Amino acid sequence: MSPSLNTVQLQTDGSIRAVVPYHHIQTYLGDHGNHSVETFEAPKRTKARVPSSAPFSSGSRENISNHTFNSVGGNMTQLNVTSYGESGINLLSRYVLTEALHDSGERFPEPACHPGTRTRILHSLKSWALDGSTESPLFWLHGSAGAGKSAIAQMFAGECQALGWLGASFFFKRRNSKRGTWDGLFPTIAYQLAKSVPSFLPSLQQAMDDDVLLVGRTMAAQFQHLLVEPFTKVSALQSVPIIILDGLDECADQKVQQQILQLFIGAVHEHRLPIHILISSRPEPHLREILESPDTLGMCRQSSLSADPASFEDIRIYLRDEFSRICAEYRTRGIELGIVWPSPDALDHLVNKFSGIFIYATTAIRFVEDPYRHPVDQLERILKLDPQSTAPLDDLYTEILSGVPHEPQTLRILHSIWQKTLPRGPGLDPEGIDRLFVLRKGTARLILRGLHSLCFVPSFRTYGQWCVSTEWLESSYLRSLIQLLSAPPVTDADWALYSEVVGSLPDLLRNHAPSDSLIRLLRQA
Repeated sequence: MSPSLNTVQLQTDGSIRAVVPYHHIQTYLGDHGNHSVETFEAPKRTKARVPSSAPFSSGSRENISNHTFNSVGGNMTQLNVTSYGESGINLLSRYVLTEALHDSGERFPEPACHPGTRTRILHSLKSWALDGSTESPLFWLHGSAGAGKSAIAQMFAGECQALGWLGASFFFKRRNSKRGTWDGLFPTIAYQLAKSVPSFLPSLQQAMDDDVLLVGRTMAAQFQHLLVEPFTKVSALQSVPIIILDGLDECADQKVQQQILQLFIGAVHEHRLPIHILISSRPEPHLREILESPDTLGMCRQSSLSADPASFEDIRIYLRDEFSRICAEYRTRGIELGIVWPSPDALDHLVNKFSGIFIYATTAIRFVEDPYRHPVDQLERILKLDPQSTAPLDDLYTEILSGVPHEPQTLRILHSIWQKTLPRGPGLDPEGIDRLFVLRKGTARLILRGLHSLCFVPSFRTYGQWCVSTEWLESSYLRSLIQLLSAPPVTDADWALYSEVVGSLPDLLRNHAPSDSLIRLLRQA
């Protein structure tokens, strides 16, 4: 494959040199160069948006309880008062984001705690929930990316549901068109409360009947009418309902995150609503500003996973169990990995290197158990990574990517999965990828079979599951690609990979939130 003209420069000695697409990098730095991961804000929204499923699409006719709207287009809406009998709660259900619920099938594979781990923090959460005290209605669980916050929130939500404590849950997800905004937050919370707190339903029903446009109102208006006012009419409760907001920092726009916090804090502080609220997020400064303010600090319990010594022991338990499982599986194939494998020193090294961050450990295990490579060799590759590196996850992903076949179709498939450009839904399995990219049936499975440490690939025996990337992969993957651009291609395969990276870089940068390490890397490119 010959290099394209826009990826090379002819040198005076007749040689060619790879060209890093600096104009895309400079554009990104111009937009974000003065920001750090602590200060970045997504573009601010100037007004509340009505969800796309709301009855306002141009030229449409939608029947709603006690009203009919004929949308003429533009800013003109004709209102005819009629009755079609749809209940307010049924109307509200249209705006519920089922994919944001803790038990949603659309979040498969859902995060989960390894057996025997996270016992300390789960005990603290249960004690807080049982307390039911109005003195500490808030609990802030925080930690760095990949520390396992969502897995803990998921586990706690399931236990609360089993005990009848769960009022509602909402799991945000960064850069997700639905779970990454606040649009469906309050309808989703209110609908769940109507199911979990029976005496909440009549007032919520009345609120929706009184104003069928309520779900398109401002954040404050929705919160007041969908949550606060119905709760003031709730009869005696057997237990205080728990509301779980996971990944609040993944909701677009820092000011929106702050307003959500302020609304819930006001609900328990000023309105004295009988609810407990678990908030999990990264320890971002704009969230600390509110949750550690003098007015809030006294009513909010905190737990930091980053500073929790138990996280190191949890990592040790996880690694020990997983390595034992791998040993047992290979033993059934007649392959002994060693009398003691890994060695105690190697296990200590990994525990210290992973620093209590579960995403490091889970990715490493997936890498070690690659079915097409020997686990002892795979582990040695991890142990040889720079022990002084401050970005162990980046190093691990780079090591994994170094073994990816440098073929255009391979990178195209990986880009599509990681950028989330493939249509999500039942049927987007490897066979669906074959159809999308017009590949011979079975090609996608052959390409992805050695990359299970980077993405989930469903079995051919399953239905309704699709390929998804490993959480937190995108940042490290983007940095790995930028580093790749600095190395001049040599072989035809290198040129194929390089050209593919150059072509995808603008979209990758356009859709990627800045971080300190990414900005530094771009400045060095």
